[in-house]
Amino acid sequence: MLKYIKGIFFGLLLACAPAGAQSIPYFPAGEWPEVPPVGGPVASSGTAVSSFTPVEIPAYAFSGQADIEAIIETAMRASTSSIEAAVYGFTLPRVAAALIDAKERGVRVRVLVNESHMYTSRRSEELQLLLDKGVELRALRGVGRFGIMHNKIGIFDGGLVMAGSFNWAVTANNANSENAVFSREAGMTAGYRKYFEWMWGFGRPIADGPGDPVASYGPPPADPARPVQFNGMLLPGYSFSPGGDTEKNIIGALDFARESADIAVFSFYSLDIAKAALNAHRRGVKVRVLVDRVQASQSDVGAMLLGAGVPFRWSQGFAGKGVMHNKYAVLDGKLLMTGSFNWSDNAQDNNFENMFYSAAPAYAAPYLAQFERLFAGGEAPTQEELAKAVRAYRASLK
Repeated sequence: MLKYIKGIFFGLLLACAPAGAQSIPYFPAGEWPEVPPVGGPVASSGTAVSSFTPVEIPAYAFSGQADIEAIIETAMRASTSSIEAAVYGFTLPRVAAALIDAKERGVRVRVLVNESHMYTSRRSEELQLLLDKGVELRALRGVGRFGIMHNKIGIFDGGLVMAGSFNWAVTANNANSENAVFSREAGMTAGYRKYFEWMWGFGRPIADGPGDPVASYGPPPADPARPVQFNGMLLPGYSFSPGGDTEKNIIGALDFARESADIAVFSFYSLDIAKAALNAHRRGVKVRVLVDRVQASQSDVGAMLLGAGVPFRWSQGFAGKGVMHNKYAVLDGKLLMTGSFNWSDNAQDNNFENMFYSAAPAYAAPYLAQFERLFAGGEAPTQEELAKAVRAYRASLK
């Protein structure tokens, strides 16, 4: 039996950062609880416990290249005081078991879920298990009839935050093209904790049933520091929806881009952001856009970009299945913007979403390298092929 396992944590120290820029602290090793071997005992919850070996908690991870479920499980099993999660989809069995184990170790566990995933005949076995084991759950809907709680956030012991596009779902780990970003930066973790508490206050206990449509939740928390420097523009470390300044920040960053704008977004519907991308292209910025193949058939943005000569490709998940589910951009090779936020009016106005910003090379460089891989593997549709896909989609709605 393994007693205390020293986790080997990934640490990156940002060198030569400009004053006021974000840095990436080391993620120190921690002590780990005893872990049963394969075929060993079960947790007091009755959930079978498989052998657990902690993995690195990196600054970032990409599906198809890392077992992101194992990273989340590692963070949960290392947590000793609190775990807060706000997740759109939830079907990860190892994460469900780790949450139950944490609760039974005395960790305060709170999970906020999208309302329509809870009140459905197709509720996941993992959500049902959390309910059955008494994990503290609340459900939250977005603004109006169509708003959703679309975040994919984990906060561990108040000192480590996880964000990005990665739904806590099997398909995200095994099929979709996704990313997860991690930070221990104090301002970042404080901001995400404030946002979680804000959302939690609007969440409904599961026994209360679904709520009525909500016209507004008021402004979400905002970053007062704006610590990210990009070509003379000051950006926040984070921004949140519904409402908030995420769309404004994206447009502003595109306006300040000088050399390149590499964009990988599952759903690109915002005409205002598209116009900012086109303006960048026209003033000589090298703009490249990658979207999900299916989502491209449901938006007018692709035709706009193609018509203006912007390199535009569509893609799926890795290994020829799943979806291209990322929502990130790297500008001038040095600014990263990533999160749950699709580039759409719905994400800005109606959904609970987040965006993570960093000018640290240790984030931007690997995301840019990942973009190069994804873009190289994408397909470049013609205007005719894109128009055909749009017509087929619209015909399917009739």
